[in-house]
Amino acid sequence: MGRYLLSTTALAVIASGACAQDAGHDWNGWFAGAQLGFNQHTATFEDPDYDWYGSTQDFVTPGLGLGVQLGYNIVRDNVLTGFVVDVSAMTNDGYEIYASDNQVPNTIGYLATLRGRQGLAVDDTMVYGTAGLAFADFDRSWTEFNDVSDTWPDLGATKTGVALGFGVEHAIGGGWSVSADYLASIFGENISVNDDGFPMRINDTIHSINLAVNYQFGGDRGTASGGYGTPADFGGAYVGALLGYGASEIARSDIEFNNMGGTYDVGADGGIVGLAGGYNWQSGAMVYGVEARLDTASMSANYDAYYGEIDVSVDQSFSLRGRTGVAVNDALMYVLGGVTLANVTNTYGSEEDLSGRYGGLTVGFGVEQMMSDTLSWNVEASYTRLDGIGESDNAEEGHADYAQVTAALNYHIGGTGSGGTGALAPGRDWSGGFYGADFALLANKASIWDQDYEDYGGTFDVTSLGAGIGGHAGYNWQSGSFVYGVLGDLALYSNNATRTADSYREIESRLRSMATLRGRAGIATGDSMFYATGGLALAQSDLTYTYLPSTSPEFDLSDTRAGAVVGLGVEHAMSETTSFKVEALMTRFDDKSYFNGDDCSGPAGFSGEDCNMDGWDDNVQIKAGLSWAF
Repeated sequence: MGRYLLSTTALAVIASGACAQDAGHDWNGWFAGAQLGFNQHTATFEDPDYDWYGSTQDFVTPGLGLGVQLGYNIVRDNVLTGFVVDVSAMTNDGYEIYASDNQVPNTIGYLATLRGRQGLAVDDTMVYGTAGLAFADFDRSWTEFNDVSDTWPDLGATKTGVALGFGVEHAIGGGWSVSADYLASIFGENISVNDDGFPMRINDTIHSINLAVNYQFGGDRGTASGGYGTPADFGGAYVGALLGYGASEIARSDIEFNNMGGTYDVGADGGIVGLAGGYNWQSGAMVYGVEARLDTASMSANYDAYYGEIDVSVDQSFSLRGRTGVAVNDALMYVLGGVTLANVTNTYGSEEDLSGRYGGLTVGFGVEQMMSDTLSWNVEASYTRLDGIGESDNAEEGHADYAQVTAALNYHIGGTGSGGTGALAPGRDWSGGFYGADFALLANKASIWDQDYEDYGGTFDVTSLGAGIGGHAGYNWQSGSFVYGVLGDLALYSNNATRTADSYREIESRLRSMATLRGRAGIATGDSMFYATGGLALAQSDLTYTYLPSTSPEFDLSDTRAGAVVGLGVEHAMSETTSFKVEALMTRFDDKSYFNGDDCSGPAGFSGEDCNMDGWDDNVQIKAGLSWAF
């Protein structure tokens, strides 16, 4: 959900170094730098004992981060392995007047991460995934002026979480490089109990785009990223076993207000074990295939609340996904996307049991490296959004999403060989203009926030799965193996969801269309290109809140929303003028506030404030496209 806007500056900064590059930057050793981040902080306040009507409140605050980083790289045979530690001072400083009577300041003092990095290095460019620990200091409170004992004077905490993301870095000569990366920092719950004995549970997520300038001690010393050669053969069948960690958010949306309503979110995390099997095809540097994966997870949470025991978990999941990427030396970097079915426990006392099999969309990326002619290991990060199940009258519904990082050991049946000798030289000139057609699968979540307690307050979430069709156009520049450019696209989508409580209310969400304008930068090898992308997004979103039996929305939050989009992509040339691409994208949009003209004195008994509701969307998608060069 983006109250901030990110421009193509993120990747244009990297592209600006193309003309100044030196051949064969040596990435090995220590580096240090400074970074500027564009951040969005979402603090989810949960009221399990129904002091404030049991609903979830999402406080969203944009800001900037200014910081420094220090790291170490090891590049062998074009494979990057390393770590980075960074710390940033943050300007995310939010302040809300909630339900006419409550002050809720919500700020971040600092954000720090300690992360590993794994990826590919070719000539002067690296593309990588990153994961590790995140640390942040949160400062907030909840002050109710008319009831001092029902106040939480200190809801702040210094919290530890996980950080996941990806990035691209390009050397500009003399030991200097520029980079852009995306990070999602996910923090679990901290709990505070007020003088009346009521707890408040808070989850935090920070999304960041960071632009950095780095200096590598020792400067340019050769071509430790490896010379040109041939990649290992990843083709054929394989099976594997994996271990990992996941963090989930499991929710129930009470549209009928059976229990004062809204959407109640519960954070749950835990370990993952699983099995996977698939088949790859390979042509030069291009690798594509299908994979089936079965996971058993322990992402669970259990505690007592006002209406009974809350018990949530993601127990088991099965996913079928496609993978496509580029092979360099003995390593493969790929994007993935597909469908997932997960067994989800979602119970709350004697209320409707929303446990069952949830279906949804998974997107992600990974790095795999051959260890011998039959064995490889890989590290993978993915995000899954699940559109769940509900009551027969559609008045109460469960849904969930989760992020996970896994490490796997794979056995390649029949042996493929680990004899990679380098990166293929670029086999196609990617520079120039192009246009094409796209097809997408998209999972959307629309949210309405009743901040003035027009109807018991809280956030309502509505999820939908859909497909899209559209077109794109852009322009590339190329210098050696480094490709950078701009891309614009527009698509129409079928995402449509309606949640109705008969004779009470109806909430409807429809994502009609979405356009993006993005920069992209990456590595060309053989007839393929692997790139990171980011920029601006615009969406036509219809989002309404109607009191039945009225046929006119009381709150019409439909709007053309602006936001930010980030992702990874792979493009493969089929000829000098034709190529196909696959992208995994995440988009978060700004909100729209609507005032219905009333002086808000809703059922909770508050008065004196204009009745406002806010609405926003965020989504993930896997997009495939066919392109033709001018």
